Amino acid sequence: MDIDVRRLHLFMAVADELHFSRAAKRLHVSQPLLSQQIRALEKELGTQLFTRSSRVVELTAAGQALMDATPRVLYELQRATVDVEQAANGVLGRLLVGSVRTALAGITPSIMRALRTEHPELRIDLANMETAAQLQALADKRIDVGIVRATTTAEDLILEPLTADPLVAVFPQDHPLAGMSAIEPAQLAAEPFITWPRHLNADFYDILIAYCREHGFSPHIAAEGGDIDTQLAFVAAGIGISLQPSFYATAGRSDVAFRPLHGTTPHIELRLARRKETNPAVQHFVDAARRVASE
Repeated sequence: MDIDVRRLHLFMAVADELHFSRAAKRLHVSQPLLSQQIRALEKELGTQLFTRSSRVVELTAAGQALMDATPRVLYELQRATVDVEQAANGVLGRLLVGSVRTALAGITPSIMRALRTEHPELRIDLANMETAAQLQALADKRIDVGIVRATTTAEDLILEPLTADPLVAVFPQDHPLAGMSAIEPAQLAAEPFITWPRHLNADFYDILIAYCREHGFSPHIAAEGGDIDTQLAFVAAGIGISLQPSFYATAGRSDVAFRPLHGTTPHIELRLARRKETNPAVQHFVDAARRVASE
């Protein structure tokens, strides 16, 4: 059944007035045109909607049923129209976000709060993912936007700096160097290291190796951990020390000690990563992230 929505509006005016002349005046149309459109609607529905006489216009049972249903139909149609427009503008729908744990404990919730304040109808799904996994998920279109650690190996993606944290040294609480207020890099030369596997973030791994070599040694890697919790557990167990972005000092662990490094220290960036062709809602996320980072 193909019903002209405009005729539903005309029908509702006649049903409210129960008078064709008054309804035509209210709608600013001629009475003959109004009568013609109501007859066309009756033909579309295959039933009479009004009984007409020289004095009285009344709803039939079918007309009363249509009058009861039409406000809901028109409301849902209006809402659908608004939803389509909002979805096209990225303020309604679903946004799939990836984030490294560094950001999950800090900037990511702030971005989401800012985004939800401005666009409460936007549904946000969040996944804890390391940088390499996010880059693959973006390429596969399994997420729309990611917050990753510094990386340059991201073809067909837009990368934008958000924040940066200096490297710090991480020791077991009972390590002799844990009692110092700051560490000379050369003091780490004989220490076994706990690191991220290079394939999870080659850029971060290479920054760490380059920093050590700048200070006269190549680190002996005793163990690798695929996430920060695993690496800090290795450190707490006394298997080695680690170099990490200073943000992880907020992890709340009492079994490891974070100490600053003397001299010029590399800063590890958090970056936004997104495809060049994206979900319209991504731009709203990017705008929120820029505001939060600037604050």
